[in-house]
Amino acid sequence: MELYFKNSAKCWLEGFPLGNGRIGAVIHGAPDHEVLQLNEDTLWSGSPYSGQTGLSPEVVKQAGELAKAGKYEEAKMVIEKKLEEAEDVQVYLPFGDLHLDFVEDNYGADEDTFAGASPDSDTSVTDYERCLDLDRAVAFEHYVRNEAKVTRTCFISSPAQGLVYQIKNTKPFSIFIHCDGAFIREKDYKENHFTLTGICPGRSGLKVIKENKPEEFLFPEEPELQGVHFIGEGCVTAEGGRAAVSADGILLEHVTGVEIRMAIRTSFRGFDKAYTSQYSDTEIRHMLADDLEKLSKPFEELLDEHVKEYKSFYGRTSLRLWDDVQKLSNGNSRYDLRERLAAFHEGASDPELYAILFAFGKYLLISSSRPGTQAANLQGIWSNDIIPPWFGDFTVNINTEMNYWMTGPLNLAQMQEPLVNLCKALVKNGQQTARELFNCEGTACFHNTDIWGKTSPATGKAVWSFWPFGEAWLCRNLFDQYLFTEDKEYLKEIMPILEENVRFCLAQLQETDQGLAICPATSPENLFYEDCSVAKYSENTLAIVRNLFRDYVKGCEVLGLQSQILYDVLEALERMVPTAVGSKGQILEWNQEFPEQDVHHRHVSHLYELHPGCGITLQTPELYKAVRKSLELRGDEGTGWSLAWKVLMWARMEDGAHVEKIMKNLFYVVDPTEEMGMRRGGIYPNLFCAHPPFQIDGNLGYSAAVAEVLVQSQGEELVLLPALPPSWRNGEATGFIARGNIRVDLKWEGKNVTYTLTPAHDTTLRLRVGKGGVRGYSLRGGVAYEGNGGLS
Repeated sequence: MELYFKNSAKCWLEGFPLGNGRIGAVIHGAPDHEVLQLNEDTLWSGSPYSGQTGLSPEVVKQAGELAKAGKYEEAKMVIEKKLEEAEDVQVYLPFGDLHLDFVEDNYGADEDTFAGASPDSDTSVTDYERCLDLDRAVAFEHYVRNEAKVTRTCFISSPAQGLVYQIKNTKPFSIFIHCDGAFIREKDYKENHFTLTGICPGRSGLKVIKENKPEEFLFPEEPELQGVHFIGEGCVTAEGGRAAVSADGILLEHVTGVEIRMAIRTSFRGFDKAYTSQYSDTEIRHMLADDLEKLSKPFEELLDEHVKEYKSFYGRTSLRLWDDVQKLSNGNSRYDLRERLAAFHEGASDPELYAILFAFGKYLLISSSRPGTQAANLQGIWSNDIIPPWFGDFTVNINTEMNYWMTGPLNLAQMQEPLVNLCKALVKNGQQTARELFNCEGTACFHNTDIWGKTSPATGKAVWSFWPFGEAWLCRNLFDQYLFTEDKEYLKEIMPILEENVRFCLAQLQETDQGLAICPATSPENLFYEDCSVAKYSENTLAIVRNLFRDYVKGCEVLGLQSQILYDVLEALERMVPTAVGSKGQILEWNQEFPEQDVHHRHVSHLYELHPGCGITLQTPELYKAVRKSLELRGDEGTGWSLAWKVLMWARMEDGAHVEKIMKNLFYVVDPTEEMGMRRGGIYPNLFCAHPPFQIDGNLGYSAAVAEVLVQSQGEELVLLPALPPSWRNGEATGFIARGNIRVDLKWEGKNVTYTLTPAHDTTLRLRVGKGGVRGYSLRGGVAYEGNGGLS
């Protein structure tokens, strides 16, 4: 499993992402001028939130009365007038760039007398190849330059908490090492060491962007408003040669090898800690000293411990796909990826590409979300922009949730710890949002948040900004993870989060002529009529609440909890507005059948009960059929993340042919220079998901979708290969987890399927292979059961 190219990256969207959950880098692999664009996951503008802006209980009440009277445009206008006072989220910022300029040495025939170093524009580079080894989380470049063999290796270690970069050359060369960054204030270069210090902008004064540049970033003097401080330190060692140091960087002359180890630390200490309570520069330097001590081990030892630790997560699951002529031994892996993608677009058979994109998504989550780090944002941890798209925030009306859908089925529960911690932060801030903006108890979170746990509305239109159910949706991720692990200690940890969101949702339910509903409501991020978004109620908000209530009830049953809140939830569930079907046989998105402004809208939020919810299954045939009709009406195009969600939806419809059709749309290669659009998504040359622009949720959502294609356990049956694409004629999948903590290993060749089920504890289940018959089993915990079946 690797990304292999025969050319260096021409831009960031062709580079290789590396990460250890906290530190990220995109590496280009250019023979003459290498750039490592660096990130650290706590580098954000701003400081803790104190006030709540953008809404009020009076406005919510007034808009609700207008919506109940059918005055939807007026309800929207009332809300959007108040939203003008809202504050936007803060910005995820890049650390800066590490530059490596390679120059050729000029020597006499005996190579004893050094005559200086100079760039050689006529340098001949042959046999170039670069590779991102997904199985080991290591990037390589190999090439021949003027008859010298060059090898460059880079990885970011979690055990050692730093970046490691090695260059080996069979002939002497010279290299100039220097750094830059928008927020780096001081640079200090020594013979074998460099230090970079900087500060992120504070909360005050961040203004609207023009052409992707800020009008103004301010650095306030008030301690409570100051931004995050940061320091990066690097150590440089060389084989042979000599070093020349200047204020601009380090020049290493006539060397045959170079190793760089780099660590980054920041002052960030928590979402609610102002600068005065953050780590001091002295404490940051102590942390860096510890990191550099860990990084001082020999290169091979650092590499071995990095690979071993990484594989402890990545190696839990695997997927291989091959056609009737391909071998299982990755027969195409040394075929340039751009050429492979182009041939695939023209119709060539290459099922292994589906497995590579799956492995890449798994790799990206492990590389951007680890215990002790921040949650993966819209771009994971990778950004090269001063102002990334949508500020690089956590968009919690679908995108952040997608990032973590794979953790259950891929046995990566530890990767979700940062999401749990984000939810804990949101509870605290969201309680203030619920009190001040809705005059009720519980916790509320609108559609955008950041490292400081913003829960109030962002500035903008009601169609996205008036939607306080971000954490209520995230609760579905949290509880579903319990269903995979059945870890009761984890369930005890998350139940208070669920309960606070339950309190808020109970307080928001109102009587309507169809039952209890949230009024007023939107459906992210869709419009009806020409430009209307605020309805009496929406299926999306109702589905989120229904699933939250069901999950809360199940959690209480498991833990033996009884309370008045539980009784209120049970009563509310009986009286809530049910999912409705429209005149075309589709799921109704709002309280009545409004004409949609965009019938092919990228969001399919009204189908929440199918996925990520569990209220629509084969056991609800009328609604199940209505979901299919709704998906057909939405169409098979979309932005990158939308395509991944649609694959999940069609997998739950058990339609392998439609799954493959949309997957092929996802493999559309987007030109990195293409402007942002909202219709045709796909992937960039380095397999980053193209919204466009880049958003990581499509990559991570795709891996979850593949898991759904292979194993489903959300209903009353455990189903193996429920939605196998026609071109996946042969394959092997190992280590996947079904709800109930059952390990599933699969192999299929043509129509013949063999499988092994290993439950963590004694269990009974109903099993189906493909669209075959259902068989019941009683299995003992820890004992592997082998079986076989056939695909129709």
